[in-house]
Amino acid sequence: MDGFSAKVHCLTNPVTMQEVVNVLLAAGGSAIMAQDPAEVEEITAFCDATLLNTGVPDAEKFRSCILAGKRADALGHPVILDPVGVGASAFRKQELQKLLSEVPVSLIRCNQEEACTLLHMRMGHPGGVESAVRFGQGRQTEIAEKLAKTYDCTVLVSGETDVVSDGRWSVQICGGDARIARITGSGCMLSALCALLCGAGLPAWEAACRAAKIWKKSAERAGIRTEESHGGIGSFRIFLFDEVDRLCHGREETE
Repeated sequence: MDGFSAKVHCLTNPVTMQEVVNVLLAAGGSAIMAQDPAEVEEITAFCDATLLNTGVPDAEKFRSCILAGKRADALGHPVILDPVGVGASAFRKQELQKLLSEVPVSLIRCNQEEACTLLHMRMGHPGGVESAVRFGQGRQTEIAEKLAKTYDCTVLVSGETDVVSDGRWSVQICGGDARIARITGSGCMLSALCALLCGAGLPAWEAACRAAKIWKKSAERAGIRTEESHGGIGSFRIFLFDEVDRLCHGREETE
């Protein structure tokens, strides 16, 4: 296998742009990161998938996301949403509600807290970018199923165990390494992998499952190599990209 060859239009978090580009390149794909409303529809037209990551948002960013998302939907391209920190402010919640009312999405990749906010569940704190909610696997699966039904799409709720659901079928994906939480943009990179696999032609359900397995296995193998080399978190990050490259180019099995 020669990687997953697809071009992803990433309207993504400026904090994690470099990481997102690098993980897509490691997996065999590529990225374009147009952000201005004046060009996002045109850029979307010659890409294979569109990733809407709403981290560090402003009004223009949300406008661009809606324009790009609508154009992708009109072309039949998959739209992947990463609602970063949706519970952090009233502004984010309001704009995400508007986006989801105007743009049909193929796949939502989020953490437990973001999933709860999207479902308008009462939370005991305002919420932020990091996942502060901690549910067991049963409750996480229930939330993923409900979110998938609510927005008629595939959902990947990531965490210590990932859950993928389309509202009818759900699967739990275990593994990984706890150090992944210390890598900036780990969730953004997982969302990018989902978008890449969708853009490469996989149905949203299969893309989410395979992306989650690749990410869990990459983290697990990176952790082993870090221990073997007596390295730290910097070594773990480098090994993580190495393992994505190996798994996506057929040099290691994900199962």
